[in-house]
Amino acid sequence: MEAGYDYLHGRLQRRIVNLTGIILLVFGLLLLASGGAYYGYSASAKSNLDDLAAVFEPRSVPAITGNSASNVSLFPGKAISAESWDNPSGYEPAYFRETALLVGFSPVSEYGMTISNIQPSTRILIPSIGVDSPISELSILDLGDNRSYESPDNTVGHIPESADAGEQGTSWFFGHTESPISREGSVFFNLQKVPEKLRNGEDVYIITDNGVNQFLYRATSTNVVHQNDLRLDATPGADINLVSSVPRFVYDHRLVVSGELIALR
Repeated sequence: MEAGYDYLHGRLQRRIVNLTGIILLVFGLLLLASGGAYYGYSASAKSNLDDLAAVFEPRSVPAITGNSASNVSLFPGKAISAESWDNPSGYEPAYFRETALLVGFSPVSEYGMTISNIQPSTRILIPSIGVDSPISELSILDLGDNRSYESPDNTVGHIPESADAGEQGTSWFFGHTESPISREGSVFFNLQKVPEKLRNGEDVYIITDNGVNQFLYRATSTNVVHQNDLRLDATPGADINLVSSVPRFVYDHRLVVSGELIALR
């Protein structure tokens, strides 16, 4: 009886060992497969990063008014944005949609770039890509061996050592493309749409607001750099740089959207 028990017990142990081995093997294969899939996605995503580099190309389109409208080809081309190609007759240029928002701005030349006591901006808007977010000043965290700026939490973060919006120099603003783990928002998710808009000759306006003044920038270019190569440089003019992480699920590069101050109110 005892011998039979020992036999069954030993057989059960062998089955458990075999089953454990199979489970570990399957788990290892899944890890290898997921690692390979991620590596393949990462390589593919990075190969497309060059598409995010662009320079603003102003449109050259004949005026569409009166009888001349019948002589202008609206489809497809740069005369209208791609999302309106299926209904060109109902197309409303972004200029008209943004007119109300831009009323009251005066060219910076009228002020001579000498506004004093500019307060940090607390809000940023980019109407053409649906951005409307508060701005917070990012603090520096002491991580022991090094120091780093805190991560913007569901907001756009301004680097306080950089120029305030409206000042001469370069203002640096950071926002998340997305943050599924830390849940810090995706304020700059649509920043990836800016390069195509610039190539299509669309104006991309950036407005910052400090409660007293509003500053109007026009995006002029986009660029992509590795996270280790990003430098917070300053320029002699009054410029702005907006930064988010790319590509999705990899986030080891930075998309930089640059713009120049053109007006204020």
